[in-house]
This record gives sequence, structure tokens and C-alpha cells, in this order.
Amino acid sequence: MDARQLRYFLSVAKFRSFSRAAVDLNVAQPALSHHVANLEAELGVKLLERSTKGVTPTECGETLMRHAETIIRQFSQAAIDVKTTSAHPSGVVTIGLPTSISIGLTVPLLQEVEKRFPAINLRINENHSGFLSEWVLTGRLDLAVLFDTGPDAPFDLIPLLEEQLYLVSARGSFIAGRSSIELKELRGISLVLTGPNHGLRHAIDRYSDFSSLDINVKTEIDSLVAIKQLVASGYGTSILPWCAIQQECAAGQLLAVPIVKPRIERKVYLASARGWPRSRAADVIAQLTSEVAATLVASDRWRGELPNSGRL
Repeated sequence: MDARQLRYFLSVAKFRSFSRAAVDLNVAQPALSHHVANLEAELGVKLLERSTKGVTPTECGETLMRHAETIIRQFSQAAIDVKTTSAHPSGVVTIGLPTSISIGLTVPLLQEVEKRFPAINLRINENHSGFLSEWVLTGRLDLAVLFDTGPDAPFDLIPLLEEQLYLVSARGSFIAGRSSIELKELRGISLVLTGPNHGLRHAIDRYSDFSSLDINVKTEIDSLVAIKQLVASGYGTSILPWCAIQQECAAGQLLAVPIVKPRIERKVYLASARGWPRSRAADVIAQLTSEVAATLVASDRWRGELPNSGRL
């Protein structure tokens, strides 16, 4: 099995057609069919189901597709890394951001990449942290921002900050004029939170369980936009990080106070798969992400303790 066979197989699987793949690859269709057949023979499994309507990947074919995409991308990046100098890194870098982080980090990060490393094509995938951690380990993502990752997790980790969470409500609510609220005061308050599988919810549940506090979850929505709209309408309150609500608070649409005694927080890391080679461009983006996070904290657009504070 070699890179050419994998490229040919991926193209056929992508176009669901040998003829269209042959045009895309600029190779003769018989030669393309021969290479794919040899690949199937070498692996001892059928990778494609052939019919008069075209071809579709089998279960084995779909598995190979996931691996092949990563392998081909690494081949391409290896060539780029060899040809370019460290002063001018280039290539594609994929980073996964949870929605609560993407709201505040995406724009300043992309702006810095464009200004300082224009030859790098940064692709951002916004999703749940559970998906992001899986995609880092399978090579679909080069980097991902994750939360509260333990030392035994199979990641190389760069600590970004320890992020404090806030109780958020509509303007004119009971928290108006307050500088903080204790966790025990949340008892009985109607909360609009993300679902139980969301990374943000994990942090909230961990503290409420530790404090033996039965929180009143009125509604669960895996959409920060919808949560903020409901809170602004007076439907309920929520618990969110500052970077997700900073703009609405500045505009007077929402109020927010930090939760204390205990302080609710989560550790934020930039993760890559342990043992996987990381391109020069990915190294640059990792360092730049850390720098942008520090800048956001310094400008009060992201609130938390930086690693050099000794808390992480």
C-alpha cells in the first residue's frame, strides 16, 4: 500500500465514480481500476461496492478513508515543511474550538495568522469538546482546545488559562449591582444550561455535585446563541464563560457576576495527539494561540488566570 493507491482510492470514494475520479486525477480509468483492485487484494477486503449507479465505500472502505485522509495530509505537509524555512511556515493547519471558546477566540486568532503568517491556511472546526478530542486522536485535527484534561490523557497539552465562569442574567435582574454570587445562592434559581454531554456542563455539574447543590435546570439547549437570547429575554439565568458574553455585557444586554465560594472554573488547554508528528505550521499556530489567549486576558475580553500565575 502506497500514497498513490490511497490518493486514487480516496478520489474514487469521494466522487462515487471511477470515471469522474479518473478525470480528476488525470489518469486512465483502467489504470485507476487496476490500482484500486490491487489495494483491495493487498488488504484482503472489499473497499468499494460497485453497481450501475456508481460506487459506494463499504464499512472497511469508510475506515480506510478516515486513515487515508490523515496520511495524505501528512505526506503533503511533510513536503511543505521540507521545502519551506522555519521563518516562513506554510501549509494547512486544522484546529478545533468548542463553541464557548470560538465566540471569543476565532476572529482575533485568524487576524493574527493573516498578519503574521499569511502562508498558513488555518481551518477552524467549531464543535463539542468530546468530538474535538476524538478528532485530534484520529488525526482529523492538528490541534484542539479542550477542558480539564487529566495527566493520563493521550495528549500533549499547552495550558492556556484557568477560566472563571459567571452567572448570567437579563439586565435589571437580582444580580444588578452585585460584584459576585456564592454557589449556594444558585439553589432554586431557574437555569438555562447546555446539555449533560457538553464540556461546559461537565464543569458546572462537577462543582454542584461537590457542593451537594441541587441546581434547578429549567431548560437544556446545546446552543450558546439560543441560551443568551433566552437569558436576555428574562426566561432564566445561565452559567457561561466571560469570552462568550463579553460583547453582550458591554452592550448592556446581559449582566454577569463571577460565582464564588467555591469559584467555578475550568482549565483550558491546547491539545495535540501525543506521539503524532506535528508540522512546523502547527507548532507556530500552537504558540500563536497561546499568545492570543494571553492578549485577550490582558484586554479583559477573556477572564481567567494565565499559566504563569501559578494556578495551572
